[in-house]
Amino acid sequence: MPIATTTGRVISYAWKNFARNAWIGLATVFVLVLALLSVNVLVGVSAMMDRAVTILEDKVDISVFFKQGTPDAILQQAQFFMAGLPQVANVTLNTPEQALEAFKQLHATDPKIMEALAELDQNPLGASLVIKGKHPDDYPFLLEALKNPQFGFAIESKTYDDHADAISRVRDIGNSGRLFGAILVAVFAIFSAMIVYNAIRVAIYTQREEIGVMRLVGASSSFVRMPFVVEGLFIALLALLISAGIVAGIVAGIQPQLVQFFDGADPGLRAFFVGNFWQLLAAEGGTLAVLVTVSSWAAVGKYLKR
Repeated sequence: MPIATTTGRVISYAWKNFARNAWIGLATVFVLVLALLSVNVLVGVSAMMDRAVTILEDKVDISVFFKQGTPDAILQQAQFFMAGLPQVANVTLNTPEQALEAFKQLHATDPKIMEALAELDQNPLGASLVIKGKHPDDYPFLLEALKNPQFGFAIESKTYDDHADAISRVRDIGNSGRLFGAILVAVFAIFSAMIVYNAIRVAIYTQREEIGVMRLVGASSSFVRMPFVVEGLFIALLALLISAGIVAGIVAGIQPQLVQFFDGADPGLRAFFVGNFWQLLAAEGGTLAVLVTVSSWAAVGKYLKR
C-alpha cells in the first residue's frame, strides 16, 4: 500500500476517533493546557526574578563625598584610579551642587537631615564620585581601594547603597518558586499521561469491533496503533495552541501592572517570551508530543496483547 494512502487513512481514522470522543478529547486538552500553563508560569516567574535581581544589582553603588575645596587634580586622580580597576563598571565625578542634590535624594525620607540642610546658608558638601561595580561582591574591595593615600585623605564620607539583603530575598523567593513550580509541573505531567492513556483506552473500546475487523483482514499492529497515536498528537497540538494564546493574552494584560511594580523598569516578561518563543515552543511541544505518543502507544499495546 502506498505510503501516501496509508498516511491519509491513518489521519482520517485519527480524526474520526477524535470526533467520536470529542468530550473526552476536550477534557484531555483542558488538562494538557493546565500542564502547559504551569510550565509557562514557572519559566515566567523565574525570568522576572532574574530581572528583579538584575535591577537591584544595578542600583548598588558607592557615593564618595570629598572635603570642600579639594583640588581638581586630586579629584581627577581619584576618578582615574578607580576607573582603572577591573572591578569597576563606571565612575561619575559630580560637582558640589550635583553632590548636594544626590545627597538630598539619598536621604529624602529622613526629615531630620532634610531640615538640617534647609537651615544651612551654603552647600556643606564638596565634589563626589559615584562608583558602580561590575558585581555586588566587588564592593568590599572597592571600599578598601578608596583608602589609597594619594586621595583618601580628602574623602569626607562614603555611603554604600547596599541592596544585598533585598537581592538575597528575591533569590530565595525565586528558588522556592522554582521548586514549587517544578513539583506542580511534575504532578500535571503525571496526570496528563494518565488522562491521555485512559482517553485512548476509551477510544479503543468504542471502536473495538472495527479494530477486530482490521486485525482479521491482516492489518499490522503499527497500522492499528498509528490512528490513536495521531489522535493523541491532535490533542497535544490543540492544547499547545490554546495555551500559547492564553499566555500571550496574560503577558499582554499584566505587563503594564508589572512595570508599576518594578518601579517603572521593564520587568522583562514580554521580552523573555518573545525572545525565547521558538525555544519554548520546541521544548514544550516536543515534550508534550513524546508524552502523548508514549501514552497512546502503551494504551493500544495493552489492548493488542489481549
